[in-house]
Amino acid sequence: MENVQMSNGKRNFIFSLLFLGWIVDSLTLFGMNVAIIPISKELHLSQTQSGMVISSFWLSSACMTLIAGWFADKFGSRKVIIIAVFIISLFSLLTGMVGSFVAILAIRLILGLGDGGLPTGSSVAITEIYKREVRARVKSMLLAAQLIGGVLALYISGLIADTWGWRAMFYLIGGVGLVVTLLLIKYYHPPKVVKTTQDGKIQMKDLYKSKLLWVLVIMYFCSSIVHWGFSSWLPSYLEQTRGLNLKTVGSLAMIPQAFGLLSAILTGYLIDKSLAGKEKFIVLIGAVISGIFLFLMFKAPSIQLAIIYQSIFSFGDSAIAMAIISIPLKYVSQNVIGSFMGTMYFTGGLAGFIAPTAMGILIDTFEGSFQAAFTFLIGALVVVLICAILFKLPKNKTNIYESASLEAKA
Repeated sequence: MENVQMSNGKRNFIFSLLFLGWIVDSLTLFGMNVAIIPISKELHLSQTQSGMVISSFWLSSACMTLIAGWFADKFGSRKVIIIAVFIISLFSLLTGMVGSFVAILAIRLILGLGDGGLPTGSSVAITEIYKREVRARVKSMLLAAQLIGGVLALYISGLIADTWGWRAMFYLIGGVGLVVTLLLIKYYHPPKVVKTTQDGKIQMKDLYKSKLLWVLVIMYFCSSIVHWGFSSWLPSYLEQTRGLNLKTVGSLAMIPQAFGLLSAILTGYLIDKSLAGKEKFIVLIGAVISGIFLFLMFKAPSIQLAIIYQSIFSFGDSAIAMAIISIPLKYVSQNVIGSFMGTMYFTGGLAGFIAPTAMGILIDTFEGSFQAAFTFLIGALVVVLICAILFKLPKNKTNIYESASLEAKA
């Protein structure tokens, strides 16, 4: 059943609180990608250890998505989101206090638990707050929040780390996050969704027998390998290969993020307006664009060309993510949307755990060269392309899926 009636003012207000929570999460996530440079120098970390610090966050995040999905399906999004933002904020603050490799690894593991709950809880929140025909646009705004936070994090973290040190950055993010947590506790009250009897008959075994789920899972896993592998190592690539300082790294790395932001908003709008049911073609085109320009970026003879190629890559990369995530939001039954998205986000978190460490190992193995690491990402894009070619939405309504043909005409 669709969400209960509520005023547009209230709907937009509670969504704005959710938006702020995503900003805080992305500040923590992307801020580490720049902060890892001075952290590695201060704590004397190898490239492999640096990759492990980034990846540890994703291991716990992946595990939490499955639990959060089930919990949000049973009890709604409110508790999941508030607990998630609190954990993110508190352990961002504690990150600024670490003094060893083991300590920062442990802190990032716990912080990842919060990150795992937020996207899954938010997917359920969207179905609680908004009607099916606008959910792609709404999800694009949350992805935009992540990218806006990424843009801010890359610029602010480079500036703060260069001026006051990397610890000050995490104190600031954690403090802001705790304020957002208090706002969520007081004001975030989404409506409860009443599920139909038919929805209540859906069993989890039906969900995991779905071929559509597993094709989406593989596609989302490989696209996440590309996204998180690239974003995690981009600042280090600019600093080590292109010889830039932290402040410049942060300024330049935010340009591709801005293009990704534009792509997410545009893709969400087009899916709701004219491309419903045609999401696979967005993934196909995005994978081709991303692969070509990732290769060109690595071969670029100048930093200016490298940034241009990175920006076009990010445009394609965000289009892929937006199209894949929109499919369950628009076509999956309300009763299992949390568990469905939790399974997808689990694989995305697993990819976030694997990609940075794998790239760090490849960079160490090839004595500082990024060529093998970027080839690894291009290989993952090839798998995305194959999955998109094979992917088909169900034409008729089932116990798990809404009718794709009807939705495409909406």
